[in-house]
Amino acid sequence: MEKADALAAAVHALDIAVFEQSPEGTFVSVAPVPAWMTAFSRNPTFPFLGSFLASARDFWAEPRTGRLTWGPCAEVDEAGRQFHFTVSALSLPDHRFLVFELDHDAEQTRAALQKAREVILENEQAAAATSRAAPDTTDAGPTRRPQ
Repeated sequence: MEKADALAAAVHALDIAVFEQSPEGTFVSVAPVPAWMTAFSRNPTFPFLGSFLASARDFWAEPRTGRLTWGPCAEVDEAGRQFHFTVSALSLPDHRFLVFELDHDAEQTRAALQKAREVILENEQAAAATSRAAPDTTDAGPTRRPQ
């Protein structure tokens, strides 16, 4: 197996998307794009990354090897499905990459947080109902103490 084929197979197996920046500033996939990333990779300049691209360009301008990570991010495809991911700018000698990694646990985290919010709301509503049902003893007048 050639090195390029092995790299493409590894990228595919990891379910990540890796793009290298061309001299023109666009990004070219180094391996087939995973299905979850297809809708977001149609514009090879990735305008949805906004300010992260400016930070990535500054990072790439530094003469060093390293990684700059941003996220979690969320994008919605044409079908209305939401995808959560992180994106990293990788700087290697003479190479600039963007790496997109899908957050497979995002839906479970979202569901757990939603359930926690619902429980808190139910508890607050129950406490409010209990306080409304309790007799008001704040203006009961003077209290006599036995002598």
